[in-house]
Amino acid sequence: MRARIAVLLAALLTCLLLPSAAFAWTHGQFTATTDACAGCHVAHAAQEPKLLKTGPTQTQFCFMCHGGGAISAPYDVENGYTVGAAVYPSTAGGFVQQFVDADSDGVIDPGELHPVTSRHNVWGFVYGDESGAVQDTTNIYYWIPGGSSWFTGSGFVCSSCHDPHAGGRTPDASGYIAGDASNANPRLLRKSITVQDAAYTDLYVSFKVATVGTFTYSATTSAVYRVVEYKSGSTRWCGACHNKFRTSNNDLNPGAGHANYYFGMWRHPMDAHVLPPPGFDGSVQTGTPLEKPSSVYHVACFTCHRAHSTVATMTGWASSWPRDAADPATSKALGDTSALLRMDNRGVCYNCHGAGQYNCWNDTRLVLASDGVSYIPMDCSKCHPSSTHYTGGGYHCSVCHVGW
Repeated sequence: MRARIAVLLAALLTCLLLPSAAFAWTHGQFTATTDACAGCHVAHAAQEPKLLKTGPTQTQFCFMCHGGGAISAPYDVENGYTVGAAVYPSTAGGFVQQFVDADSDGVIDPGELHPVTSRHNVWGFVYGDESGAVQDTTNIYYWIPGGSSWFTGSGFVCSSCHDPHAGGRTPDASGYIAGDASNANPRLLRKSITVQDAAYTDLYVSFKVATVGTFTYSATTSAVYRVVEYKSGSTRWCGACHNKFRTSNNDLNPGAGHANYYFGMWRHPMDAHVLPPPGFDGSVQTGTPLEKPSSVYHVACFTCHRAHSTVATMTGWASSWPRDAADPATSKALGDTSALLRMDNRGVCYNCHGAGQYNCWNDTRLVLASDGVSYIPMDCSKCHPSSTHYTGGGYHCSVCHVGW
């Protein structure tokens, strides 16, 4: 018995003394002897409110670890890269620059840090001018493109999307990390978002990640993860702020191409099934990644847009159509923006639709029904994986069936 107790005590001490991924998050899962609090806060000599070490804006504070080539975190969201076994381009984009690994050597070579062409405009930097902090700019950081409300308080900041104390989870055996009522979302994404007086709760997202190395800081080693697939949740999550883009009232008019009419405009349907065409690039790194909540692929916000920024360029027709009429976040001509799109011009459209021949009523993979008017898939199971059909992820029956 004494021998068994000795073995158990030795195992316990090993778990407590050796670095462990379970204790590695600076943003949560603290222990009684954690040093993580001191990474952000100082008790008696803080330079900023909330006992924060630096500022004056939250953006600058977060960049203390997540920018400027800092060595205290593997994720540099200022310059758009992740440090693991090698250096990897950020799949979300960087707020100021984006690492483009042109020669795929995992090293940041001269000329591989590209200025971004559009970004989520977090408080702390002027759009198009990263020379320093801004204290007097007003409506830039309160206005929401595609939103019917404005931010209040500090405007749009890093913590508008991320909860700095949310903790984290290691992925399951297949690489998935799913947020739920008992666990944090991946990437510290908030499970509730408030815009003015409107509160949106139960916002859960699920990603698949790849382990691309380890990172050691303060004698603690943890795995470094990189998103490789979006599983579910991004449409509802992004829609908390960009509610004009939500397409919940589905088109009931045959022949309108499943587009949705909302806030006086036709909107691309979200959570809609897609039959990927030949040559389709669905990767998070270079393509238009589809969400896969089940055996069916869906279009989601992250299919076309990156979360932080993009280096895509827009020319000609792609830059000529205006977005919301009063965009204070850009000094460029109205509509002359890359809008966080993943590909140059309208590559995000072509990747799914080709030259207008895929994912539409003229898709050659559809066949004319006996009524001579409607079309049906040659293989119904590609869209409907069971006899009960599929209505998950907010995809309503009326998108396919008129009168429901």
